[in-house]
Amino acid sequence: MKRLTLAEASAILIGTQIGAGVLGLPYALREAGPILGVIVIILTGLLTLLTALFVLEVASKSEGKSLSKLTEEHLGKFGGILMFMSISILAYGALIAYIAGSADILSSLLGIRAEIVAVIFWMVMSLIVFMGLKTSGEAELILNGVLLSAIIISIVLVFGNISSENIRYANSSAALRGVGVALFAYVSHMVIPELLKGLKDVKIATKAVFVGYLTPMILYALFILAFIGAFGSETPELATKVLEALYGSLGRWLGLLLPLAAICTSYIGIALSQMDNIREMLGCSKISSWLLAVAPPLVIYFAGLKSFVNALWLAGTFGGVIYAGILPTLMYLKVKKKEVNFHLHIPHGIVYLSGLIFLMVFVYSLASLV
Repeated sequence: MKRLTLAEASAILIGTQIGAGVLGLPYALREAGPILGVIVIILTGLLTLLTALFVLEVASKSEGKSLSKLTEEHLGKFGGILMFMSISILAYGALIAYIAGSADILSSLLGIRAEIVAVIFWMVMSLIVFMGLKTSGEAELILNGVLLSAIIISIVLVFGNISSENIRYANSSAALRGVGVALFAYVSHMVIPELLKGLKDVKIATKAVFVGYLTPMILYALFILAFIGAFGSETPELATKVLEALYGSLGRWLGLLLPLAAICTSYIGIALSQMDNIREMLGCSKISSWLLAVAPPLVIYFAGLKSFVNALWLAGTFGGVIYAGILPTLMYLKVKKKEVNFHLHIPHGIVYLSGLIFLMVFVYSLASLV
């Protein structure tokens, strides 16, 4: 395997995350108000950054293993299966949403049937994933340049429309309901063991994790502040749709380009991780694990599951909380009892607190379904 650069590794992390955030966050947190929305996304970001560092520390003691195999090693067979299932729920939910989103966007741009462009998108993105980590990292660098430019331009264009009435509005219960999508917006923990394998240096990998999590956190906060601050409860499911009403054809193209770039970057990172996850847990060949990673979402899409934010909420709540919160915390505590040479020494009190918060979010989410 060719070694990754710090820029490529950071790009994979950023790209894996920002797809979900740009597409789902403003709508999911619109009833909370912009200030509470920003608070939710920052607190969630800091917690997931912490557990991402847990994953990195654990992975550095058993390099070359996927996140599911690491969990199995330290938390037993049941822990490994639970991690595998959590990642799979999260990955398939995301990939279905991205196929559906790309179909809607490309169909609108090109005037071609959504089903046809869905297949074309799926084929191109899945081929990049099949070509491996290095090719994916290079593709992510290019796509991230487009994505970050589009996000910054969108924020600048919308900021002037923020109203004081929307800024003052806040609803704490609505903020809690948006936590599932907020968690989904930081779902790149499964990529970290793979990046460490490509970087071959835990210190460089630590830098990549900080860049890869703090960059989306800042952009998410500004994006939420701009769009919910400007449109409040009227924020549409695809937030950037409002750009056409404000800026005509320029706004329309920008409003479609941004989520399309976001979908592409996130699809690559998540599919790549799911492919590695399946290969290690099921002992499949490269071709078989690739097909098992990318084929089911396309089949389910054509079977009729074409919703978007609901898929992100379910995946983030019941996949993300377990996979990005509870299991990494338990693994880290288990490994820390045996290992003394940790790259970062995080106080036990902070570790226990993060685990408790994720557990409370999970219980609250279950209760909200009743």
